[in-house]
Amino acid sequence: MKARILALVLCSSFATVTQAEGVGVYINGGTTGFGLGLTGAMSENVTGRLGFDTWKRSITKSDSNGNYNVDLKLRNVAALLDWYPFGGVFRTSVGLVANGNKATLTATPTGGSYTFSGATYQASDVGSYSGELKFNSTAPYLGIGWGNPVAKAKTWGFVSDIGVLFQGSPKISSTVTCGAAIVGTQQCTDLKNSVATSTAQLETDTKNYKYWPVISFGLSYHF
Repeated sequence: MKARILALVLCSSFATVTQAEGVGVYINGGTTGFGLGLTGAMSENVTGRLGFDTWKRSITKSDSNGNYNVDLKLRNVAALLDWYPFGGVFRTSVGLVANGNKATLTATPTGGSYTFSGATYQASDVGSYSGELKFNSTAPYLGIGWGNPVAKAKTWGFVSDIGVLFQGSPKISSTVTCGAAIVGTQQCTDLKNSVATSTAQLETDTKNYKYWPVISFGLSYHF
């Protein structure tokens, strides 16, 4: 909600300065994915920025908790204020990001068996498994950068950002069903307990991802 409000404020500011200062657009790529954005001058040393980045990647994770296929999806909508303290290309940036970063987990058997929290189960004993990793839906951003897409007497230019997205520690949810042969047995209960323990351990193992590093480079155009 906060990100949406800030975005509306920035859009309103863009509308009032477009004719006087023009607007700039940019494309970029980096640790938040590939995206595009819109920049408008709010004063001589302050600009407002709206950006969208997205990216997908599949990876495999293997440890004592088991083997997982991880489908990582990055998706962010950022509403930022850029301040150029020296009137040049260097800037400091602050704002809010509508954070859609998440990952879906799928357990995979190894040698015909699954491992959850160090306990091994035959593939036939596991009906299904699904898990999801999410972060805070709204995340503050703080960073620095270079390049001013709306600099006077400038058409094309380069832009870059270095900062941190404070997205909070990940929250992991998981669901497992027992195979038909062990439904209603102690082994089924043990399986669910092992998955719960594994999920808690995964949250601990990924807690440092609450700070997402942002490094991006791009090309801008000033209308």
